[in-house]
Amino acid sequence: MSNDIHTLSGAYAIDALSPEEAEHFRTHLSQCQACRDEVRELREAAARMGASEASVPPAHLRARVLAAAAQQSQLPPRVRRPGGGSGSPRWNPRLLAGAAAVLLVVAAGIGIMANRNDDQPVVAASVTQVFTASDAHKATVQTANGGRLSVATSRQLNKMAVETDALPKLGGRQVYQIWAVHDGAMTSAAVLKDPTAGAAMAMPGAGTQVAITIEPAGGSQQPTTKPIVTVDPSAV
Repeated sequence: MSNDIHTLSGAYAIDALSPEEAEHFRTHLSQCQACRDEVRELREAAARMGASEASVPPAHLRARVLAAAAQQSQLPPRVRRPGGGSGSPRWNPRLLAGAAAVLLVVAAGIGIMANRNDDQPVVAASVTQVFTASDAHKATVQTANGGRLSVATSRQLNKMAVETDALPKLGGRQVYQIWAVHDGAMTSAAVLKDPTAGAAMAMPGAGTQVAITIEPAGGSQQPTTKPIVTVDPSAV
């Protein structure tokens, strides 16, 4: 792992980190707005590029792109250091691999091509699609457990999405769970195994709100705790 954790934002955005490094970087994200912004921007760019028509890249493409990326130094986001200084650039081979994977997306037009483990989710393209929609309405609300929830709705897409990467990290025995609330009844909409992944859903009908609770690992059939946040999609 690089000595400067800020330089891992590119590799994290495309899931090019090991599980241990990804876990360490997620902890860092909760404390670094600069890295959260950079990860979000990189994922949005990758999702837009991934929307192009899929095609099979030639076998030699990966080697060519990796070789080209190795010739370019990569810069971490500029962050303020104690005492007023800013972070200095550092050449990071792992971030180069992340940049190469993004270049593969451009060259092949097939979406994110970085090798990753199935237990390392990334923000779904459907989430980014809602947040970047031309008619997107967005809001950020505070949660009862000291976090933030970003919400976006799109009437054209008839979808709602939430970005949950700013929610506090939970222990391994708990997860965040999303619920649709209508006439007092709560129906599970999603269990967030990884808060950095976010979630997207069809636009809730009139009179339906969306709530998030903290539940035992695996989720619950009905909420076992009070919601940490409740959002009315029609008000976003």
